[in-house]
Amino acid sequence: MDRRQLLAGLAATAVAMTLPGIGHAQAFPSKPVRLVVPQAGGTGNDVLARALAEKLSRAWQQPVVVENKPGANGTLAITYVIGQPADGYTLFFAGVSNLSFNPFLYPKLPYDPGRDLTGVAMLANSPFVFVAAPSLKVDSFKDFVQMAKARPGEISFASGGIGNSTHLAMELVAQRTGIKLQHVPFNGTGGSTSLMNGQTPVMMNVVAGVQPFIAGKKLVPLAVTGDKRLQALPSVPTFRELGYDVQVPGWYAIVARSGTPASVISKVNADINQILDDPQFREKLGFQFLDPIKGPPSEVGRYMKRDADTWGPIIRKLGITL
Repeated sequence: MDRRQLLAGLAATAVAMTLPGIGHAQAFPSKPVRLVVPQAGGTGNDVLARALAEKLSRAWQQPVVVENKPGANGTLAITYVIGQPADGYTLFFAGVSNLSFNPFLYPKLPYDPGRDLTGVAMLANSPFVFVAAPSLKVDSFKDFVQMAKARPGEISFASGGIGNSTHLAMELVAQRTGIKLQHVPFNGTGGSTSLMNGQTPVMMNVVAGVQPFIAGKKLVPLAVTGDKRLQALPSVPTFRELGYDVQVPGWYAIVARSGTPASVISKVNADINQILDDPQFREKLGFQFLDPIKGPPSEVGRYMKRDADTWGPIIRKLGITL
């Protein structure tokens, strides 16, 4: 190539870079991004999703719009997401139940997490806490187990719905302790309210979902999941301390439709990992008692498989179907 051809090529490139849609065509995002949340507005998931969307909007200089599509334990939202183009402009705010539990809960699930979705980034994990209504008059988890064994099938527990993490967590508690309880499913925050009303005296929930009631002495915390006691509840023992293997996953992740370009996934992953290092965002996670999880896109698949392998047999043994 001679000097004239080189200059002509450079000039053509310079012109192309000034034209809309040329030169920057590969930049992501070049238009608004939708973040689909499978819970209603105002829930803990929604609050976290909106905090993330705000940070991503600033980083990308493009709106990141949260769309709430609750129903069927995330099935409605995921069906919507996999019906959109695989371009990264529609992302899904997933929880462990959507990706690891649903394939075992629904005989005819309209999606296959491993086939239809691809991991983008892990976000955070929440511990669970076992709470009791003051009217039950138990001061320790040991007292509760003794009471439940003396009254098999009489004590009821609340959950956020059949197959919900709060349901499966309590089923695991019952299995590990050898007690029999009666399940009463609710939608949304109805479970916590039912405890305070004395309708259903016990529940397993993420800490953020019941902490205000614990602080107000309307609920009594008896045990927490995890390897160590929580800073927010230093006097509450872990299940492990009490001699029970009760490990309940409460993680959140971002996924996209399968076929989304690897370059887009890599960018979103890097930007979310950077946000997870932001002190302000970490503070927001702390308010919800969430621990950040950083890692490559493949971490989503690893977590998903780990908990499917662990909880699939439990769900089948319990015979829970939706």
